[in-house]
Amino acid sequence: MKLIDILILLPILWGGFIGYQRGIIIEVISIAAFIISVIIGFRALGYATDWVSPYMNNRLTERIMPYIGFGAVFFPIVFLINKLGWLLRRSIKYTVLGSFDSFAGAIVGAFTWSFGISIFIWLITSIGIRIPVEDTKGTFLYPLIKPLAPGIIEKAIDIVPKQIDRLRQ
Repeated sequence: MKLIDILILLPILWGGFIGYQRGIIIEVISIAAFIISVIIGFRALGYATDWVSPYMNNRLTERIMPYIGFGAVFFPIVFLINKLGWLLRRSIKYTVLGSFDSFAGAIVGAFTWSFGISIFIWLITSIGIRIPVEDTKGTFLYPLIKPLAPGIIEKAIDIVPKQIDRLRQ
C-alpha cells in the first residue's frame, strides 16, 4: 500500500466512523436538508433580501445582500431539518432498526467521503495539478476513487433533466 492509498483511506475510514455514529437516517437527512435548503434558498432569495435590506447600508446591500438573504434562509432550514432527523434517530436507536441504521450509515459515510475525495482529485486535475504517475502506479484505491465523481455526475447530468421534464408534465 502506497502513501497515496493511505491518504485516501484515512478520510474514507473517518467518514465510515462518523457515518456509523450518525446512522443512515441522519446521513440521508443531512444530504436532503442541504439540497432542500439550496432550492428554497434560491426561491426565497428575493423575499429574504427585501426583509433584511432595511437594516443595511445601501452600498453594502448591493454587494452582499444576496449572500445574507440566502444565508438567512439556508442555515435555519438546514438546522431545523437536521434537528428533526436527530429526533427520529433517537427514537429508533435502541430498536432492531438501530443496528441497521448504524451499519448503513457507515457505508453511506464512507461513500460520501470517497465521492468528496474523487471530486477533489477531479478539481485539482482540471486546474492542471497532476499527481505523478510513479506515485499512482501500483496503488489500489486511487484508480477506484478517481473516476467515481466524474462517472456519477455524468450519469446524473443525463438522468436529472429527464426526471425534471417528467415531473413538469
